[in-house]
Amino acid sequence: MSEEKGIPVLINLLAIARYEHMPDYPIQMMVKGTVFPAAEGKAVLKYTESQADEATGEVETSDITLMLESDHVTMVRTGDYSNTMSFSRGKRHEGVYVTPYGEMNMGVLTRELKTKAEPHRGFVHLKYQLDMEGSSVSVNELHLEYFSDETVRKSAGQQS
Repeated sequence: MSEEKGIPVLINLLAIARYEHMPDYPIQMMVKGTVFPAAEGKAVLKYTESQADEATGEVETSDITLMLESDHVTMVRTGDYSNTMSFSRGKRHEGVYVTPYGEMNMGVLTRELKTKAEPHRGFVHLKYQLDMEGSSVSVNELHLEYFSDETVRKSAGQQS
């Protein structure tokens, strides 16, 4: 039995949280990750996110696993803050957000969902409403693209 080997990828991520009566809160990062191709149009993408806590300055890390399908995305976050979020266009999914300070009930209503999952290149575009403990918190967008070194080399070769 051979286990499918992951493909190293570079991930470009832009997440925007929009809160009522507050400025947008964008987070942009580029990180290394691994994609594990699955059946046609499906993939599992893994990476680690690091972010400084604004209050304490401590760096918090989370391991992220994205399971990509054409009409559904599941995001599993483990680390200091952990949760599982499911995204299906037009549907609401509930879950629990675990923090060092306790657990909160969370709901996600997906407004937009577009994915493309190929072995060497892909993307996820999400727009969703987030609520905690039954109250609307924010409208969020996630724009993520991944690509392998092979994709970059092919693109560079085509341009020369």
